[in-house]
Amino acid sequence: MFSQLSAAEGSPWSWGVGVVGSEDVYRDFDSRVIPVPLIIYRGDRLKLYGPYATYDVYRPGDVTASLILSPVFAGYSEGDSPIFDGMDDRGYSMAGGVGLAYRPGQWHFSVNAIHDLLGVYSGYETAARASYVIPVGSVFVEPGVGVEYQSKDYVDYYYGVTEEEARSWRPAYTPEGSTNPEISIAFFTQSLGGGTTRLQLTHTTYGKEISNSPLTDAEQSLGVNLSFGRMF
Repeated sequence: MFSQLSAAEGSPWSWGVGVVGSEDVYRDFDSRVIPVPLIIYRGDRLKLYGPYATYDVYRPGDVTASLILSPVFAGYSEGDSPIFDGMDDRGYSMAGGVGLAYRPGQWHFSVNAIHDLLGVYSGYETAARASYVIPVGSVFVEPGVGVEYQSKDYVDYYYGVTEEEARSWRPAYTPEGSTNPEISIAFFTQSLGGGTTRLQLTHTTYGKEISNSPLTDAEQSLGVNLSFGRMF
């Protein structure tokens, strides 16, 4: 995300707006849409993208090792769906960790691991992804594949049901960790509005630990990220 929405050449600073949307797999849950105002900074090692941040600690050749700070836009409030009636809210959090990226030419390979920093769900996520950038006129197209693992603590917090929350129509549920494969395609260009526009569509298939939860009624979802950044 940082490489395609960097500040314009000549200034490390830019402003931006973003929208994060997804079809949640929770029962009777409306699609999640989160607007995100952005202040973007791209320095030699430090990169800020609104609530996201990376700091490069090691860069031999095409390889970059970074520290990562990333928000976790997950969870729900009791009023979001009848399935949550009588349940405690599950909140957003902030996660931090490490990432390793390899960029030979137009390829991009990455692995990362992040852990809950605020003690909201007290779990971790790991991911491995690969993508390839294809120039098409003034637009760049980037198809990709990946797989994400969400730990037991993460899945239990967001998809589990405690004994106190259990009802006759919503049994108690204590899941293990879940492996979730995904495919994506991104489009980005610097020819609109004097800034950089990026659209990414991500299709995720959730593991059975999530799809078997009494809180969910689907095993697949589509996520949409739309961003625009422009130099100050």
